Amino acid sequence: MFFKQRIDELRNLINKYDAAYYGRAVSLVSDKEYDDLLTELINLEKLYPEFDDPNSPTRRIGNDLSKPFQKIRHTAPMMSIDNTYSEQDVLEWIDRLKKALPEEDINFVGELKIDGAAISLIYENGRLIRAATRGDGTTGDDVTANARVIPTIPQQIVNHSSPFEVRGEIYMTFEDFRALNESLAEQGQKTMQNPRNTAAGALKLLDPEETAKRKLSFAAYSLISADNNISLHDNAKLLTGMGFAVVSHSERLRCANDIIAYCEHWESSRRTAPFPIDGVVIKVDSIDHHNRLGATAKSPRWAIAYKYPPEKSETVIESIDASVGRTGVVTPIARLHPVFLAGTTIKNASLHNYDEIERLGVRAGDTVEIEKGGEIIPKVIKVDLAKRPPDSIPFEPPIECPSCGSPLVKLEGEVALRCLSRSCGAQLLAALEYFVSRTAMDIKGMGPAVVKQLIDGDIIKNAADLYDLTVEKLLTLDRFAEKSASNLVAALEESKTRPLSRLINGLGIRMVGEKAARDIAESINDISDLYGIPIDNDKTLEGAALPCFCLTDIEGIGTQMAQSIRLFFDRPENVEMIECLRTKGLNLKGDKGRIDAANASGKFAGTTFVLTGTLKKYTRDQAKEMIHGKGGKVSSSVSSKTTYVLAGENAGSKLDKAVALGVRVLTEMEFESLF
Repeated sequence: MFFKQRIDELRNLINKYDAAYYGRAVSLVSDKEYDDLLTELINLEKLYPEFDDPNSPTRRIGNDLSKPFQKIRHTAPMMSIDNTYSEQDVLEWIDRLKKALPEEDINFVGELKIDGAAISLIYENGRLIRAATRGDGTTGDDVTANARVIPTIPQQIVNHSSPFEVRGEIYMTFEDFRALNESLAEQGQKTMQNPRNTAAGALKLLDPEETAKRKLSFAAYSLISADNNISLHDNAKLLTGMGFAVVSHSERLRCANDIIAYCEHWESSRRTAPFPIDGVVIKVDSIDHHNRLGATAKSPRWAIAYKYPPEKSETVIESIDASVGRTGVVTPIARLHPVFLAGTTIKNASLHNYDEIERLGVRAGDTVEIEKGGEIIPKVIKVDLAKRPPDSIPFEPPIECPSCGSPLVKLEGEVALRCLSRSCGAQLLAALEYFVSRTAMDIKGMGPAVVKQLIDGDIIKNAADLYDLTVEKLLTLDRFAEKSASNLVAALEESKTRPLSRLINGLGIRMVGEKAARDIAESINDISDLYGIPIDNDKTLEGAALPCFCLTDIEGIGTQMAQSIRLFFDRPENVEMIECLRTKGLNLKGDKGRIDAANASGKFAGTTFVLTGTLKKYTRDQAKEMIHGKGGKVSSSVSSKTTYVLAGENAGSKLDKAVALGVRVLTEMEFESLF
């Protein structure tokens, strides 16, 4: 009975982990732990066939189907690939292939196993018509609307009239993942777990505009068409010629030694990739061989994934400190006894937020396991309670700001603790570090150490004070000589000419990043236009500078971001500091006048479009370019000032509002006729 109980226990555990992974894009355990459990179950089911169950998780492909989405049946099953962490298993797999095809010369191709979400793209007459997730392997969720906003998915392929299908991986780069989590943390929201889960979750968002903000990428690994009977190696060349980004792959691998060398190379080189890699996939090169080898119930026999175990290490948490960000969010940081992991010495690990500390039950002095798998920085994943010191004290979240002593608060709907003091030194330090950074004012030579010296020396109190710096003042700081001080003063002078979008981004307005800053700058003549601008047309403020224009008229600015912008400019000290920057000679002029002048002669000059729903022939960006090219504007919200609403499939509340306001609604065909 013991083995029956263990089999049932394993099935229940794996079903639980599958539901979280495929249903909610949440990993409850590491890939290695999951794979070990699945391997144990497979072996037990072989030893005890009397406990067979057709519903066992060993019999099925993981299921990511979700109720809100329409279902698409795949032209051919999207199967999972058998995986292993053992070189010996790879060698045994090669031997099995040679026995199955004894008279054949078998070549192989290696591919990087990007840790993302699989997707199928269907093209007809060269146009993308459908996109579907893996689903249960037979049927997937229709995510066409979201696929259209991913820049690396071609919407149209020239000179390809025959139907074809492309399969590949949706993923998120480390850089975009880091930027997203920084933005979420600044907003007091729960940060994302890892790039893979974030990409899978973004693909299932109900609003394509939100999906677009996640900055997903796509890489192809398979081309399926009626006349495609070539090798995978040539297949990749065809995909590249059609305009697809292709999963990084090897030259032909001709023997076991080639394959093992490829696996070992990427085990050490994967850290150089800009996206998460959890292994390599080895495939038989010939598609004819694929057909002859066939598949098991859930996996093709002609492929195997060699996975790399997550990089983990054990160390001790020496303390749990608090870090205050530029928007006042207080983040817990585990200070570790230094340990070497993934090529670097690790001294700090992320604890994300205080709810995560409670979930882990972690304390100072604990021996913990840290992991640096799909993460940008290490994270604490497990506490070894057996090694907990007897005098251990439960951790208590701070109630006061570690920088200024102000009471910390948790705003409604947020998980973060936040300091609301306007005179908090830590916030000032973080805010000024961001203001001078490359993505904002790009002041060369003004690094974090210099900013800290200036604040500690009471030389600057806000961004405007930076432009009062002289060579003489800088020479009072450590490590400054005449030349370096002169160079920094020159860099400050040069930064005055930066476009307004850089300044808006550098101001650190909550929820406003680089793209939103550009959109705002292109919609105003001067930053002062924002001082009284209403959030939307239903809440016009008395004395608004632009009574016929509101924040939500700006493409990409939703209600929450508009409220954050409004709060920032409602603070007199912020406006005073900006006007002080004007007196110092900084550029505060927007791009609206230049853009309007360029578009004045366009056919749609003076018109405003709003896009809603999924378009069949164009991505939203393509439609926007068409409108902008004729002098029109695109807004994200419908108002009485809207000229046209272009409504595609599954149009939502924007269509309803357009009808209620009597705004003309265009079908895609009517939109085309305007051109």
